[in-house]
Amino acid sequence: MKNKILLAVTLLTTILIHSQRIGNNPEFKNNDILIDTTKTISKIVALDKVVHGFGPSGNFSIGIGSRDLYSEEELKGYPLMKNLPDSLTNIKEYLIILNDLQFYYQNYKQGIYSKEFFLKKVEESKTKLSDTIHLTDKTVKNTISIVSGLTADNTIMYIVDTNNNNDYSDDELKPLLYDLRKHDDIIENSQSVDIEYFDGNSIKNDKQLIRVGNDHNRKGLVFSFPQFRYSKVELGNETYLIISESFSLNNAIYLVKDQPYFSNLDRKDMINPYQYFNANGFYVQYSPVSQHNDKVKLTISTNDSDNKKTPIAAQVGMIAPNFSGFDVLDGMKISLDNYIGKYVYVDFWSSACPPCIIEFPNINEAYNKFNRSEIEFIGIADIRGKTDIKKFVKEKEINWPTINEAETSTITKGYNVNSWPTTYLIDPTGKIIATNLRGKDLNNKLELLGISTKN
Repeated sequence: MKNKILLAVTLLTTILIHSQRIGNNPEFKNNDILIDTTKTISKIVALDKVVHGFGPSGNFSIGIGSRDLYSEEELKGYPLMKNLPDSLTNIKEYLIILNDLQFYYQNYKQGIYSKEFFLKKVEESKTKLSDTIHLTDKTVKNTISIVSGLTADNTIMYIVDTNNNNDYSDDELKPLLYDLRKHDDIIENSQSVDIEYFDGNSIKNDKQLIRVGNDHNRKGLVFSFPQFRYSKVELGNETYLIISESFSLNNAIYLVKDQPYFSNLDRKDMINPYQYFNANGFYVQYSPVSQHNDKVKLTISTNDSDNKKTPIAAQVGMIAPNFSGFDVLDGMKISLDNYIGKYVYVDFWSSACPPCIIEFPNINEAYNKFNRSEIEFIGIADIRGKTDIKKFVKEKEINWPTINEAETSTITKGYNVNSWPTTYLIDPTGKIIATNLRGKDLNNKLELLGISTKN
């Protein structure tokens, strides 16, 4: 069932993208502000409409490990739950962390986690420490606790701590229902949990809808969050929907032209923090404002010509940010700027990422097939643990140049990759023309572009 968005909602936050000149804007006139044309202007848009239903990504679930799989150091910051159900066996406890950085930061500032542990988590998440301006050292209830177990007849039961008081005695024990598919059934069997978030100024109360389901093997639990926020905004002469899913690992939003309903939206409509979108020929930058994405910031230049220039950003249609480093095998300097005039396929991969490793033979096939005078392949590696990168690259038969992202000489500013594999195909002018090409899609795309093959 498609999620309906009533056209009767008329709250429109207006952002003038120079279809009206800044000088004629009464908002600025009334405040008697002189506009420096070398600077930018921003507007805050409130995503104040909350819908119970699946957002742009559709019906997707996440799986997490139960608490017993985590280290003692990790568990120091987890809430100690009271009144676990004694009528069940094979008890498993789960903790969903809605904002990882806030969770680890507040526990670090309160002396629960060591500085080393916190910095390790920051490194793993590929988060910049400068992002701590969006955090608070006060305790924010941004987690959801769940416990599950088996009855005497092996029925899986679970409890969600819906009021977030770290006590299961006042919550309902529910049987796990299998294979729910209909939208209304999923919503009916979801539960609303009291949560908190930091909006940049203070801690706010909110509700988060969660659905507990089964994995495809029917052996474990998975979790979905059928809830999203939206607002409408006028950009030039068009009205757009800005949509934020309630559980987004990277605070991404979706922006599409106004429509009465949608089911799944294309990933090309997804905009990550600090990326751009094109509205009527002008480039607008999106920035998150709060942890819960109930407010977003849209920024433009006050200079018309600047707004029409293609920005530098790691997204399709934009100029690829430069990166540089040294090949781990031969020590040669690698810089994207040196490959202007040919296509470049960039693969961000991790040694702890099975899908990355599975993809290596497909990349190798394309690397051996297409002419080096027209396309180059470059890997940027995230190495975990004590993995020897040179040995790893040789064992996996990675024949194309590879940069170790952890080296201090490596520069990848502007990419902010926090999931692997992530790939970019860059055209000879330096513009990104595709992302996340894998398997046969990579080969087909290169053939479609007319890149010549080796003899």
